[in-house]
Amino acid sequence: MKVCLVGFGKSNSALVDIILDKGNSLCISNNNKFSEEEKKFFIRNNIKFEEDHGELLKTTDLAIISPGIRPNSKAAKIIFDNNINYTTELEYSWMHLKRFNPNATFIGVTGTNGKTTTTSLINHIIQISDKSSYKAGNIGIPLINAPLNIDYYVLEVSSFQMYWSKKFSPDIAILLNLAPDHLNWHSDLEEYYNSKLNMGGRTLENYGTFIINSEIDYECSKNNLIKFSPKYNYKEKKVFYKNEEIMVKNDTLNLAIYRENVVAAVICLLELNFDKKTIEMGISTFKPLAHRLENFAHINGTYYINDSKATNVHSAYYSYMSFRNKKYIAILSGEPKNEDMSKLIEELNQYAAKVLVFGQMVSEVKKYKLTDKFLFLNNLKEVVEVLKNTESEFVVFSPSGASFDLFKNYEHRGYEFKKSILENIQ
Repeated sequence: MKVCLVGFGKSNSALVDIILDKGNSLCISNNNKFSEEEKKFFIRNNIKFEEDHGELLKTTDLAIISPGIRPNSKAAKIIFDNNINYTTELEYSWMHLKRFNPNATFIGVTGTNGKTTTTSLINHIIQISDKSSYKAGNIGIPLINAPLNIDYYVLEVSSFQMYWSKKFSPDIAILLNLAPDHLNWHSDLEEYYNSKLNMGGRTLENYGTFIINSEIDYECSKNNLIKFSPKYNYKEKKVFYKNEEIMVKNDTLNLAIYRENVVAAVICLLELNFDKKTIEMGISTFKPLAHRLENFAHINGTYYINDSKATNVHSAYYSYMSFRNKKYIAILSGEPKNEDMSKLIEELNQYAAKVLVFGQMVSEVKKYKLTDKFLFLNNLKEVVEVLKNTESEFVVFSPSGASFDLFKNYEHRGYEFKKSILENIQ
């Protein structure tokens, strides 16, 4: 069979060996130049390649599409016009692992926000039990790299991966929340939401369990649909589900922004018959992830919080909600994503002591009715200069926009923020 990797990023490049081992003819179709090292590797392994989507892609039997390939791209048009069968690394790897490890349980976590934290929390709790688990997917780890003898595969799943998947249906699907995002990739909000909902729908069709936030409009008569709510399943640092009462002894996970993650993870693990003691121990020992409400410094009475992963309005809103009763300075930045910021602006107008805005976010924020708390700056350096002369209990960097206006990615943005604070504020 002729297999074409469409795009050659981290996920697709991890597939090369296994596709060749199966005796397939392999080619690579890209829309960028390859490095000389990559070209030498292709030639050495008899892999054809093209640096502009064209004839190699048109004549393939199966296209494995990188999640970054947009539905309106040249590659997508070739695939649709020529009726080419397609899949993703995640789906291809899932089918491969199921053949070799049919007794394994696959857990898929999706949603607009909180995917990485929920995936990591579930994986952490399983790993302190007597079972094995492997975390992969949109979290940055290709599933194809996973060992074949794992009990639980815990997967973060993006809307991009689901758009290009046809069959992927984990045994347990979790949908945390839905809010406008990635509208510069999807054609409209309905397409974005449906790409998230499809994972749970397929799971139900295949007799799996779908755990979904009750605020999402989704109706199904199947018994294995479980609706949860942070409002009703979480009270006084405890998660209640069926006849169990799980203590949440973790200051970070008790923040409002993490309640959806904790409730969904607890329900998932109780459904899988993990015991209360293991779940509570896992919650208490879970450490916050970098760039997600990361409390990285305490200088002269001020706590500095790096939440650079908050790349959309929904995520930033819930981050700032966690500081309502504190005196805090908020920092917004990044590329806007065509989202309604009204709710976030109202939150900051009411509760923040000061709001600093820089980058492309400046022009977007100025569209709204603002108090005199808002200060517009040109760059991170100017932000730090203001912080030097302003007292507060917390400084919270939860940008609400993508990082690509001034930085390589959200990790680079978070790193630069932390570096600027640590080097310039005494």
